Amino acid sequence: MEERTLKELQKELVKLGMPEEEVKSFNTKAQVLAVINTLDAKKAVEKVKTLEEVESPAEKKAFEQQWLSKAMIMKKRLEEQPKVRFLLPLEGSEKQGVVEWRTGKNGEKYQYVVSGSVETVQLNGYKYFIPKGVFVDIPEQIAQVLSESYKLTAAAGSNISMDRIDDKTGKPMRDIM
Repeated sequence: MEERTLKELQKELVKLGMPEEEVKSFNTKAQVLAVINTLDAKKAVEKVKTLEEVESPAEKKAFEQQWLSKAMIMKKRLEEQPKVRFLLPLEGSEKQGVVEWRTGKNGEKYQYVVSGSVETVQLNGYKYFIPKGVFVDIPEQIAQVLSESYKLTAAAGSNISMDRIDDKTGKPMRDIM
């Protein structure tokens, strides 16, 4: 571009969309080159409207299908697992939970919370409802998740409990205090 004449550069500016009257006001090549470079940079910026990837409708649908299929795969796995009898205790003024299995329009079975307190376990997008205060048969994997959760809850705070045994003296902390 440097080897081109001022007139040639001015014609280039007109091609880029600048009005001829304004182009004639430039009297040096440096001015014209600066405007051309600016206009070229503006075109490059217009091409990149956003730095975020825009998801096409097809990609969005494929993602939703994948998520849905993960949940359905988990549901099928849970249905095939051996069942374990489990009781979730009621807390405070909670009422006994009632959960029913219903069949949808497409023939798929799903859980419906009728009333009372329930515990929800979600694995790979599939929600499983367990009523509280009632013995229920649940898939083994759900029982493992619940028992681990209750174990961790019971263990929480045991290191600061007054009933713990002091490592140095071997006596209960209640007696030491």
